[in-house]
Amino acid sequence: MTLWTILLIGCAVAAALLAYFRIIVPLSQLRAVLRRLARGDFRPVLLGSRKGVLREASGDVRRISELLQQLDQQITDEGFSLKAILASMVEGVVITDRAQRVRLVNESLGRMFELTQSPVDRTVMEVFFNHELQQAVERTLFDGIPRKIEISLRKPATEGYLSKHLEVYACGLNPRPKARPLGTVIVFHDITAVKNLEAVRREFVANVSHEFRTPLSIITGYIETLLDGAVEDRATTEAWLRVMAKNGRRLTLLIEDLLTLSHLEYRSPELDFQKVNLHELLERVIERITPAILERQGRVVVEWNPAAAWADADSRRIEQIFENLLENAIRHAVAQEVVVTIKAQPVGEEIEIVFSDNGPGIPYGDQPHIFERFYRVHKDRSRRAGGTGLGLAIVKHIVLAHGGTIVVESVPGQGAAFKIRLPAVKKNILANPRLDV
Repeated sequence: MTLWTILLIGCAVAAALLAYFRIIVPLSQLRAVLRRLARGDFRPVLLGSRKGVLREASGDVRRISELLQQLDQQITDEGFSLKAILASMVEGVVITDRAQRVRLVNESLGRMFELTQSPVDRTVMEVFFNHELQQAVERTLFDGIPRKIEISLRKPATEGYLSKHLEVYACGLNPRPKARPLGTVIVFHDITAVKNLEAVRREFVANVSHEFRTPLSIITGYIETLLDGAVEDRATTEAWLRVMAKNGRRLTLLIEDLLTLSHLEYRSPELDFQKVNLHELLERVIERITPAILERQGRVVVEWNPAAAWADADSRRIEQIFENLLENAIRHAVAQEVVVTIKAQPVGEEIEIVFSDNGPGIPYGDQPHIFERFYRVHKDRSRRAGGTGLGLAIVKHIVLAHGGTIVVESVPGQGAAFKIRLPAVKKNILANPRLDV
């Protein structure tokens, strides 16, 4: 082998090595960087300046890495914002795909439906078991038109079932206008409180109408009869006038009780707090209604601890509490001798006053409703006795306005006991507590 041949071979080997280090090695580095990007590692790409065919490729890879970093940060920021928004919402939110499978929910939805397992990757029907909701979502996925529906759910409770009313909005996730939705956003708004308030309002109007209708019908009927000539019979006229006067007084009491209840319930009551002797207030009330007590052959037994005499209270409203509870016990008594026992004693910083009677008691099923407006345990007997059905509701509002509590304890057939606790010293009550009855 000649010297020239050896030199040519050496040059060829040198050229091959140079090509390897200039092309193969940078290409391996470039491939390693691409693999790292493919794995989701978007750290900055450090590739040296290259000449030739790999220079532009290295620059493109660096730009791709920078764009991927920006996109990753944008997705992270948007995901954090979305989670923060959904977590702060009171409404329940569900996002589904085109197959109606749940992809995302917020915490409020879990609390609203008391979900025991994650609804993700389950269909709308599997999670909510409601055909109306499933049909609304299906139609929205088909035509992209937002829909609003109301659904009612029933869940077991201690006594029977509780109804939950929900207003549901279903909107399509459209990638562009007039395109078929890729999924839906479903928003659940709990309107149970609104529905219950509407039901209470309807019931209240019906009860008021009924309470007014009876005495007005009696008065109107007697007036028409008198105008037709019965006024000439003096004895009959006097008897009918007494009946009309009685029903007129019943209407007056009803109106006064309604105004009192409205003032207590919908406005902050302007209570005149003073240091008052509760025992003396009770004695004053007993003296005032003594004729009614004697008429029923009743008696009132008072056991008042002197340490429970004084409290910060509105004397007029406290007298109203005592009078309503006493009249309620006397009115509904069925025993030959009505006995009402009133006991008072200090309990910590409060004064406990208990009104007990020997009446027929209150059935267990009626006890949770006893403080509701117009609620009567024995409806016919209560109306004949002249009650308006608002006394106990007024009592509870006054007690709450003073910062106290009232409960009823009764065993059917063994009388009833109304237990009141009032603060001995005035509490700072920011607002009148609402009693939705």
